[in-house]
Order: sequence, then C-alpha cells, then structure tokens
Amino acid sequence: MAVKLDEVRRVALALPDTTEEPRHARARNVSRAARTSQTPEATARRLPVETSSLTLRALVAADAPKVFRMSQEAGMRAWLPSQVYRDEAHAASVLAFLISQYSAAADPNAGPYVLGVQLRSSGELVGHVGLSPLGDAVEVGFAIESSRQRQGIASEAVRAACHWASDVFSLDRILGVTAARNVASQRVLLRAGFARQKEDVVQFQGSQQRIVLFAFARADRAPYGRSSVCEHP
Repeated sequence: MAVKLDEVRRVALALPDTTEEPRHARARNVSRAARTSQTPEATARRLPVETSSLTLRALVAADAPKVFRMSQEAGMRAWLPSQVYRDEAHAASVLAFLISQYSAAADPNAGPYVLGVQLRSSGELVGHVGLSPLGDAVEVGFAIESSRQRQGIASEAVRAACHWASDVFSLDRILGVTAARNVASQRVLLRAGFARQKEDVVQFQGSQQRIVLFAFARADRAPYGRSSVCEHP
C-alpha cells in the first residue's frame, strides 16, 4: 500500500462525511473498540472473498516473485513509485510485513490489510487490493498487472474488497486517492461505487501534485461477493 503524507491526511480530514449510514444501521453498530476486537482467526474465516471471476485471498510468501515483477511495470513506476521494489528480496520483506498483519489484531484503521487478486479460472495472481489508515478514515489501494488491465478486474476487486471490509471491519467510510492525471484509476473507483469528493494540491507519491479524493458510497452498499461486483466496468 502507498504511504500517504500529512497533507493528504489533512485533505481527508477536511472532507464532510457524505457516506453516513442510515440511522437504523448506526443503531446496530457497537463501539469501534468492540467491533475491532475480533480475533484474527475470525477474520481469516471470512476469507477468501469470491466474485464471479476473482478470488481475493491472503498473500503468501510464495507470491514474492510475482509481486516484484508487477512492481517493475511502467504503470507502477508512474503512479505508485512507493511500491516499486529494488529486487525480489525487497519485495519479499514487504510481503512478510503485510502477511504479519493477518496475525495481528486486524484493523485497517491501524495498519495495512492487503489481499491478493487471483483469477478464479486459472488461479493466477494478477494484482492486489488493500486498505490502510488515512486520517480518521481508511483508504483503498489497488494495482493490477498491465497485461490484465482494461478487463474490469480492478473495479471488480475494489468493489468486492470494499463491501467485504465494510462488513468485516464495520468501516464508516472508505476513501480513494489518485493523482489528478490518473484518469484510469479514477474510472475504476467510480465503477466500484465511489463518489468524487474534491481536488487539492498536496505532497503525494514523492512530489507536489494535484490529487482527487473519492469516498465509498455506502448508500450503494450490498453484501460482498458475486452480487456486489461490477460485472462489466
């Protein structure tokens, strides 16, 4: 997951919460301390997440070679330079940290929770999608290898992951942050059920640039899984 600096957090904190859930739904929620105290085993039992064509699963050490190769692609260098790894050993060390988050008190409000995106038809790992803290909310991040882009995989993975995480972690809202020039990722977020919030100029991915913030539209919330994915984004 990309590391965001204080300026992005400032913008996120300034956003009005346009994703407030209905009163009857709020009444069913317990406090954050209670709802994030679930055991890692309980969370793991709700994985993998399956859609019509994808499996979202926990990452494993054996994914390191593929994760490294994906990190070297032009799109990663352009849009997510913080996720470009020096070598396979570097990728393996990052992967080990992400895997360690599954055995902690899983909570994307406190640390990253990243899943591999796998094709159901072949079992091939083609990317990742995950959530991490951003201000008082949680941010979604995603990457799909270049040969599998423009097939609806990213929006299907993001939509399913956000519905799943909203249920499992009782998240109030999920944000998406993209460079203003990254129109493709903005389309992914819109097709996955996010709503555009605002633009700002901040320090982002190592440079001062204009960003666009999106928020997950909880009004469109549906049970995660096959019925919640975007079939033809």
